[in-house]
Amino acid sequence: MDWPLAITRNSDALRKIVAVMFAMLHGVDRALPLYREAGSEGRARPVARPWPAASRSEAVRVSQPDTGNANAAFTLPYRIYCAILLILRPAESALRRLILIAARGLTLKPRQARQTLPYFPSFAAANAARIPSFALLDPLKHFDFNDFNPNADPRTGFSSSWDPSDFAPSFSQPDKPVDAAPLFSRMRALRAALSDIPKQARRLARWQARRDLLLKARRPTRVSIFRPGLPPGWRQRSIHPVDDLLRECHGLARDLVNGADTS
Repeated sequence: MDWPLAITRNSDALRKIVAVMFAMLHGVDRALPLYREAGSEGRARPVARPWPAASRSEAVRVSQPDTGNANAAFTLPYRIYCAILLILRPAESALRRLILIAARGLTLKPRQARQTLPYFPSFAAANAARIPSFALLDPLKHFDFNDFNPNADPRTGFSSSWDPSDFAPSFSQPDKPVDAAPLFSRMRALRAALSDIPKQARRLARWQARRDLLLKARRPTRVSIFRPGLPPGWRQRSIHPVDDLLRECHGLARDLVNGADTS
């Protein structure tokens, strides 16, 4: 199997999809033309401003989201938020599997933890613009209904009077503003990780070294970057090009982990 060619081909396709997601911040109407243009030219067109302009009707309230300020107000209409999230989750899963393929045969020592002296000043404000790190592990499933329904009975997990507004904004209000700061942080982390896959492969190799040390010491830890079952964002029926990309990346990563001969 030509692994470098597989990484290059799938990462190029993923870059086009990431460009579409950032274009969707300006409105869903711009996403399809940009994807078609990126597919015809073979490369994604750069987006000048990766956040919606305050004068557009799709944007609700924006205050410099790309600066990394956690206090910045960044909201999006609910319909655009859901449309981006529909693509973001499988795109993250596909990139994790490309990073796993890129880290094949790479062996590094775990990085030593730095000791912080108690009298050192805090540099949190100076590092406010730092791009968040990309999550290398699939998030595990959880089945706590209280996380989704704040009005649920803690003993049963259900509420006597069920209301769809307990879970998410009503679909009858597609332009209702929602907090999109965490979503934008994940998009920035995905874009930064995709631009430097070898660096993420070294991160994964160090994590694997720490995992081996914990397993040797008989301490509980994650064994694989995969979660049990299907990857996050997996859909049985393809509704977007990212679904086919996730299927291919997941199959390649499984073949690599299982040691299948794909030559």
